Amino acid sequence: MLDDLKNQLATTINAYQNEGKDVPQHLWAQGCLIYLAEQAVAEGDEAAFLFALNEICGTGTLIA
Repeated sequence: MLDDLKNQLATTINAYQNEGKDVPQHLWAQGCLIYLAEQAVAEGDEAAFLFALNEICGTGTLIA
C-alpha cells in the first residue's frame, strides 16, 4: 500500500517538474508522511503508523 502511494506521489511530482511548475508544498508533506509511515512499520510503532496514515488521508490536522 505504501509503495503504491509512493509511486503515485512520485508520478505526480515528476509531472509538475517536467512541466516546469513548482511542486505544491502539500505533496512534499505527503512524501514526508509516507516516509514516517514506513519508519513506523519498520519499528513496529502502530501509533505512529496510524498517525501518519490519518494525516495522509487528510483527516488529521497537519495537512489541510
